[in-house]
Amino acid sequence: MKKLSLSLIAIAVTFSLYNSSSYAIALPKAEVSNNPQCLIDVPRFDRPLVNGNINNLPVNAEANQFEAIYPSITIYKGEVSIEQGNRTVQADKVTIDTHNDNNRTVTLEGDITYQDNLIKMKGDNASMNLNNNDANMSPSQYQFVNRLGRGNADQMRLEKNRYVILTNGSFTSCPINDSTWNIKGTTVIHDNQEQLLEVWNAVFSIGKVPVLYSPYLQLPTSDKRRSGLLMPNLGYDSIDGIDFSIPIYWNIAPNYDATFTPRILQNRGMQLQTEFRYLNEIGLGTLAFDWLQHDREYDEDRKNHFNGNNYDDNSHRWLFHWKNDELINYNWRFYTDTTRVSDNQYLTNLNSKYASQTAGYLTQFYKIAYNDENWDITLGYRHFQPFHSELKDSLYQTEPQLDMNYYNNDFGPFKFRTFSQVSRFLTSGQNKPKAWRVHFEPTLNYTLTNSWSSLATETGFMATHYNQNNIKKDIEQYKYLDKNVNRFMPKLSIDGKVIFERDMPFIKDYTQTLEPRIKYIYIPYRNQSNIGAYDSTILQSDYIGLFRDQPYSGLDRIASTNKISTGVTTRFYDNNKVEKFNLSIGQITYFSKSKTSQHNNDLDEKSDTGSITWASDNFWRISEDMLFRSGVQYDTRIDTISLANAIFEYRSSSDKLMQLSYRYANRNYIDTVDKNPFYRGYRQDISQVGMMTAWPLSQTVSTVGSYYYDVKLGQTTDGFVGLHYSDCCWGTTVQYGRKLTDWDNISRKSKYENKLSINFELQGLGNNQNATAKMLNFGKLPYTTTFE
Repeated sequence: MKKLSLSLIAIAVTFSLYNSSSYAIALPKAEVSNNPQCLIDVPRFDRPLVNGNINNLPVNAEANQFEAIYPSITIYKGEVSIEQGNRTVQADKVTIDTHNDNNRTVTLEGDITYQDNLIKMKGDNASMNLNNNDANMSPSQYQFVNRLGRGNADQMRLEKNRYVILTNGSFTSCPINDSTWNIKGTTVIHDNQEQLLEVWNAVFSIGKVPVLYSPYLQLPTSDKRRSGLLMPNLGYDSIDGIDFSIPIYWNIAPNYDATFTPRILQNRGMQLQTEFRYLNEIGLGTLAFDWLQHDREYDEDRKNHFNGNNYDDNSHRWLFHWKNDELINYNWRFYTDTTRVSDNQYLTNLNSKYASQTAGYLTQFYKIAYNDENWDITLGYRHFQPFHSELKDSLYQTEPQLDMNYYNNDFGPFKFRTFSQVSRFLTSGQNKPKAWRVHFEPTLNYTLTNSWSSLATETGFMATHYNQNNIKKDIEQYKYLDKNVNRFMPKLSIDGKVIFERDMPFIKDYTQTLEPRIKYIYIPYRNQSNIGAYDSTILQSDYIGLFRDQPYSGLDRIASTNKISTGVTTRFYDNNKVEKFNLSIGQITYFSKSKTSQHNNDLDEKSDTGSITWASDNFWRISEDMLFRSGVQYDTRIDTISLANAIFEYRSSSDKLMQLSYRYANRNYIDTVDKNPFYRGYRQDISQVGMMTAWPLSQTVSTVGSYYYDVKLGQTTDGFVGLHYSDCCWGTTVQYGRKLTDWDNISRKSKYENKLSINFELQGLGNNQNATAKMLNFGKLPYTTTFE
């Protein structure tokens, strides 16, 4: 183990030196540039940049003494300064010899300094050919302009105004007076055009101690895309052991690229990660495929039934991802967003930037759409891959679903819209019904608006036909289902809103609005116990939800509605029209009992007339750095708060933030909303508090941490702590956390694996992404800002 660790660290350093800065489309800036202390002694180029051929520009020269020797020799002495375009030369003595028109030369002596917009060089003796601008300098020192990177050489040559060639040269990205590491080579070539540094017979040293040898290295001097090796990643965690990966980048074309990443997981095996990205005239997309031939750790976990999990009987592990958005022409569009994995433990063990395990399933979605002035048509296919076997037979897929919207605004003040949908619902559950559903919903809308109010009236009807099969009458929940069902329901809604505005009498330069809103909806009752629930769940009744036409998603459950929703919002604006505060509160009042059938167990069976649901939302921008949001929903049917949440965030910069959060969900409300038996039967409410923070401890050390605790269960739901050290030469990140892997539905306890992760990086080579952002994504619940 120890021998392997040392070997991989050495390999990581070696490959990092081969790094070619090149990833496509919007590269992040190197993290080291965020530390101004690292750039204090770096030369600057602050003048306007001159583009094109600067050889034809005039030459300006200044000196303490001037001597001309007829007919072709000119001598400048004492504080000589010569400028042409982007380049300047300073020396004690400059001799210009133009006696040969084909070989005009300049000889420089003394304290010589050359600088352009890319590089600064110093030496004692130099010569230059004025015809082709080739130059020699010895001995010499060089330093990149506006970025880290410096070295020295026995001799330096400038050829074709493009190549800087060093003999017995060196390179380091450490600042002046810091030589934590450096590279030396017999020949070093800096290509100004390709912005690339090449080193032959390179020796990598830490301090003065040689560590590694390589016959050839290639180092970037900018963010320019090119094929080659990217910055490797070396880490360790207590589950996988050593984790080492080295991305290989292929710059296929300006609008196509690919990345191949071999990844070595000490306790698992060899994984290959691939990604292909494309950008063309009609759209863009990403295609990715990861493959792990034999996972030793997974095989061992499966054999021992580790953590009590159910493991798929697969010998290979893989991930497939395709996201594509193509605007084929003005009317047609093709869209895909699909991710699939080999087994339900894949994301727990191997992680992926393309998917998260927190959703409980992966979605494979494809659609082709047509739209014009009057039509919006979409043909889609949606399939789910659940992570829990208990969900496998419960989820319904739509294979396919056709949505059609027709719009016509040529009826004077009226707007006519027709929504139609044809859906086929399938599931792998052998005892669950399957169905075709056809829905037709025309509406006519009349709206009056002005600058301070609006009134919208809408009327229409909903006609739905079901063809259901595989109905098991001997199963209690399906005994009321019919093979063919027709449902017809008219609807009417009136929605009015008024905005009052005034100057705040007790806060100078602030404006307050008061926005009352009232909406009436009527839908008559239809018994829907003979219809299966394929895509309907109860929606959250936040303040916005109070004004929805329906409390359900989908079309299988359309509750009878004779209700009025009322609410009021107040907002505070400063003199720049920036919203600083808002508060909304509202309720739903039913004039008759809302229901869908006589045989379900939803909340609507417990409902009555009168005020049923209350909701409040709040937003407060305390300052430019502090934000507070909250929401509360109260349901009189369970006579308690059903949902509540609050979040406070302080963020003065990307690496200095603190976020406090709380969320609550009543167990009766959860059981009602989620009809899946795997999640039903909660023994207690969900009451969780959380904290996430990132804070610099010094110029070089920063820390991050998160902690989420379930008050009702008395257990940690997620937590980690991390420490990052980064100076101007190198950096390392150490993180430890309790990694949430699964949930025991019987004991109501979380399942954990403790994880320790260590990563190293060399500053100035490639594009080191912001360490704080990477560390905040370590846990099961990654950081999500409230400022956006």
